[in-house]
Amino acid sequence: MYQEQGKTVYILVVDDNRFENTLVQFVLSKVGFEVEIADNPRGAMQMIQKREPDLLILDVNMPYINGFEFSARLRSEGYEIPLIFMTAQDTIEAKLQGFNIGADDYICKPFNHQELVARVQAVMRRIKHHGKLEHESLRGGPIELFPSELKVIVDNEMVVTLTPKEAHVLRVLMSSSGQVVNREQLLSEVWNENENNSNIVDVYIRRLRVKLEIDAYSPKHILSVRGIGYKFVGK
Repeated sequence: MYQEQGKTVYILVVDDNRFENTLVQFVLSKVGFEVEIADNPRGAMQMIQKREPDLLILDVNMPYINGFEFSARLRSEGYEIPLIFMTAQDTIEAKLQGFNIGADDYICKPFNHQELVARVQAVMRRIKHHGKLEHESLRGGPIELFPSELKVIVDNEMVVTLTPKEAHVLRVLMSSSGQVVNREQLLSEVWNENENNSNIVDVYIRRLRVKLEIDAYSPKHILSVRGIGYKFVGK
């Protein structure tokens, strides 16, 4: 079985196409994951309430409530389950919506089975890596990041709450304080994307600046390096 820290990884796949559900279950089970399937969000919610999965693979186009709405409902009820959207919607707008909701990856149908396995394993590695750092804070000048608590303390007094993706982006930047982190590295580490054809990085940088900088339009800590990427400066 596929394990992390001695524990078998449990994946729940939600897709109203039963054939695709069963196929994904077979492919992932073959490499050692424990996989259960549901063909509608209502059934999936009942399963999650009984046993929270380590990873949720969620279709977008489903009747009554789509994958984006179901994911938002889970977040509103306090679930922070790692999430991969698996869908035929391959537009930039759909991808951005998925990532803004908090997806760890976005897989477009049709997909290669080996790629599916590789992407799932990559997400689990990132989750494991994040777990190692979750109790370690990072400080740069007036900004101190607490990844496990999804918060930043500014000037030792102001508490700023972050989303999981915002915290991940900031952690990558602060881990290389004073050094340029290119867009491709951020796409790879945070979203498991290799193609620099999306403005998702810029969206999250802008959100972090609004939350952390005195003036988001004249930042002093999260700086742009033209044509390359971004740099965190703690001074």
